[in-house]
Amino acid sequence: MQYPYSLDSTLLVLIQANLQFIISTDILGNINYCNDKSARQLKLDFVQHQNSLKLPNLLCDSDRILFRKTLLKCMEENAKAQTLHIQRIGDITFQFGIQFVIALIEDESQGPIGFLLIGQELSKPVDHPVDLNKKDSLPYEDLKILLGNKQIMVWMLDRDQHCKYANETIYSRFKSSHLQELEKAFLNRFRLSALPETYQNFLQYLNEQKEFSIEINANTVGDQKIWLQILGIPRINNNGFFDGYILYGTDISVIHDAANSMKKQTELIGILNKEYTKFKKIASISNQGIIITDTINHITWMNDAMNNITGFGMKETVGKQDFQIFCGPETKESDISAIKTSVCDLTSLHKEMLLYHKSGKKIWVEFIKEPIYDENNKFCGFFIILNDIQIKKISEKEIAQQILTLKKMSLITSHEIRHEFTKIMQVTQTIKLQDQNIETYQKLLEEIERSTERVNKAIFELNDHINFATSNTLSIDAYLNQEIEEIVLIDDDKLVNEMNQMVIKTVHPDIQVKVFDDVDYALSHIIANPDTRRKTFVDLNFPYKSGWFFLDEYQKLSQPGSVILLTSSLQQEDIDYSKQYPFITHYMTKPLNMAQLKELNIQSIHRKQIV
Repeated sequence: MQYPYSLDSTLLVLIQANLQFIISTDILGNINYCNDKSARQLKLDFVQHQNSLKLPNLLCDSDRILFRKTLLKCMEENAKAQTLHIQRIGDITFQFGIQFVIALIEDESQGPIGFLLIGQELSKPVDHPVDLNKKDSLPYEDLKILLGNKQIMVWMLDRDQHCKYANETIYSRFKSSHLQELEKAFLNRFRLSALPETYQNFLQYLNEQKEFSIEINANTVGDQKIWLQILGIPRINNNGFFDGYILYGTDISVIHDAANSMKKQTELIGILNKEYTKFKKIASISNQGIIITDTINHITWMNDAMNNITGFGMKETVGKQDFQIFCGPETKESDISAIKTSVCDLTSLHKEMLLYHKSGKKIWVEFIKEPIYDENNKFCGFFIILNDIQIKKISEKEIAQQILTLKKMSLITSHEIRHEFTKIMQVTQTIKLQDQNIETYQKLLEEIERSTERVNKAIFELNDHINFATSNTLSIDAYLNQEIEEIVLIDDDKLVNEMNQMVIKTVHPDIQVKVFDDVDYALSHIIANPDTRRKTFVDLNFPYKSGWFFLDEYQKLSQPGSVILLTSSLQQEDIDYSKQYPFITHYMTKPLNMAQLKELNIQSIHRKQIV
């Protein structure tokens, strides 16, 4: 059936959408047009075979009265479209009725020639006109408003996805012509701009012949891209078959960009949270003390290392300034001023300074303070690092002391030792020139002895300055004042053995002395006489099996006798290493003399028996 009055594009779209009941009558109420939806659902298809049928005759008495009153209101001057709620038409009764919008149709001279009715079946009872903002509720007047809305784009497609209509908003928004929108040309702006998978989804929705909604990119002038929210509503023909789509497009670029911006910000916050977590993990295991402050230099966070260095915890420091907590009586005023200046001027600070532990103990630290700026170059606080340099400062003090010691050593070597040594050389040369008699030799030998004693004393003093231990006691005095039967001498130098034997016999004439220049023979003697009470003097440096070898083997024997190291070595490592043997009681340096021997307080078991 053809619409009998002049048809504008807006009404054409509404008719082709086939979503509402559309009926037109003449001025007397005779039906002269109904769309496919009205013909099928209201059973008005018989109108096609009759010349006229009055619509009021299809209504019940109460609805007929309301209908006539509504028509009269429409004919009033400057009257707007009226709404009418109809419960039943002909033999068809609707549960919640149909809401009609009725508008007057005028000719070119603005004389009334008929009425246009656009209605929709209600899904719930209402006492007011239908909500015209719903997408499936598009009465004629509101469709005109919709198509004229500069923000909404409308395409009408046939069943083959060919565009048959596009509203003015599309032409204005995309600067396109009628030809650029018709047929399938309008799809190019989506195909060239949207992601391939999004475009394929769009085509798939169109093929499914169902209502859909999709966000998709489109190209505008100058290849500028915008985001559209496309709402697709299928159109149904008279036979109830799919007949195409009406597409409503809304520019959501601002919303989409805002959503993307929020997403990026959320991702950035997530990254920052992860980085902050990493920073906290790194800072928690760092040996460096780390502090973060706010813009007014109040501490907001510190790591565990700071607590280890200063003794202060997080609760004690938060909200306070660094110089208020860590500085003390002997902290230099210039250092405190430097900290304050860096805060005022937002400058870096790097220096060594004396601070104070919570306990009041002085601590030397390397103090580093740097201002922090965000990505917009806005100042947001300070980052402070404290390195404990206490050991370094102690080392510097020790170095100064060592330099002083070296000067003393230089004095000893250049004066005391050299003086006596030249004297010995002079005496030995003089011997050759003197008469060879006993008295002369005895005097010269006494002078040599005095000089060698001074040299030996100077060497020991020098050794003390080098920080080598020269104490003649190494372990507990478990073997002091021990009664012994024999003394064993072990040294590869036979002359030294003979001289040492003479010294021992002079001090302890009644103690038997066994002399060995070989470690194996000495061990054999000790093993063969396990019950003999003895003291063993052993040298460390041998050409074959050393004194260390003897000590290792002796330790296996579990002998009760103590061992005395008699060596020329002043090496600290030798002294330290010897302390691992529990049976060693003394570390003595050559040559053995009577004074050293007397200090051992050796008692002869034979002498005690005689006494």
